[in-house]
Formats: sequence, structure tokens, C-alpha cells
Amino acid sequence: MTFGQTGDSDPRAAGRSLAVSVDLAEWLRERSPGIAERWARGLLAVHGSWTRANEPVVRPFCRGLVSLLPGMLGPYRTQILPLWSEGAELFGSTAARRGLSAGEVIEEFQMLREIIVRTMFERPPPGRGRGLRLREVLQLNRTVDIGVTQASVGHTDLLFFSLIHGSGVPKPLGPEDLGEVREQIRALRDEGRRIMRHMARIGSE
Repeated sequence: MTFGQTGDSDPRAAGRSLAVSVDLAEWLRERSPGIAERWARGLLAVHGSWTRANEPVVRPFCRGLVSLLPGMLGPYRTQILPLWSEGAELFGSTAARRGLSAGEVIEEFQMLREIIVRTMFERPPPGRGRGLRLREVLQLNRTVDIGVTQASVGHTDLLFFSLIHGSGVPKPLGPEDLGEVREQIRALRDEGRRIMRHMARIGSE
């Protein structure tokens, strides 16, 4: 992966830059299932916080969050950002209920960045003889940074809430909680898909 310039003063470059971003978003969309699966396997392998009881939410979490990444790199980023942030916060609050520390939550989400970079090297976006532009890399990097930050926020907020209103230790995830988490993830994923389909129709008119 080589880095190029951050921009171009030619007005026509803005249109080309948008097309490039959309191309990268499409590459991510095509690779999303594989990226999500690698992230899920990595999470399950790192430490034992994903017990057999709460394992059923690992893959839905990874698939749901990764499905939003293409939207975060497309022209409808503003519409997808609240969903991405909410999903990351939910990831963090769930991690708190699995007994993870703040550092462990960050490590789990940072793993997504490493998997994406590895996938870029293994199966690079097509037609990129010139290498990836710095602008593209920064946009993707910022997206993961937002996820890391919001996951940390979700983790901290739940710990604070538990301290103020309870014993200070978040309640472990029960079967009903896991069902609710899966439903929230599903809702975020479906809303993201709806927005991306709607914006794609508008762009084609």
C-alpha cells in the first residue's frame, strides 16, 4: 500500500476523488463477509470473555458493524455516522457486561483495523496501480478511530451508570439481554442498508 498526495487543486479532481472513495466503499462491501468473519474469529481467540452463553452475538455484531463501513466511506457518510457510533457504543457496553477492561475493549475494536489492512494487502482494491491515496487511508482510519472512541464511551458510560445506580459491577448478559442486543444490531444493520439503497437511487436519478 503506497501513499499519495492528500488532494489536488484541479476542480475535476474532486469528482475523481469521490469516485475513488466510492470504489473503495464497493471493495469493502464485497469483502465485508470475510472481514467480519475474520474479526469474529479473532475476538473469540483473544481471551475467554466471549463465553459459550454470549457467543451468539459475536458474529451478528461483527457483520452488523462491518456492513456499515462502506456507507462511512461513501457520499452518505453523514447519514450512516449515527448508526456506526451507536453500534460501537453498544459493542462497548456489551464488553463491559462481559467483564472487559477499557483497554481490552479498545484492543477488540482495534483488531478490525488490522484485519482491514491485512485484507488490503492480500486482496487489494482493483485498478490501483498508483497505490492508495492518503486521503482514502485517512478516511478509513478515522472511521475506525470513531468506532474505537465510541466503544470506549459505551464501556465507560455503563460502568459509571452501574456505579451510580447499582453495585458498581455491570450485570452479566442473560438470555433476554442477548436477544435484545441481537435485535439492536439487526435494526442498525437494516437501517444502514435502507439508507444506502435510498441514497444510491437518488444518485442514479
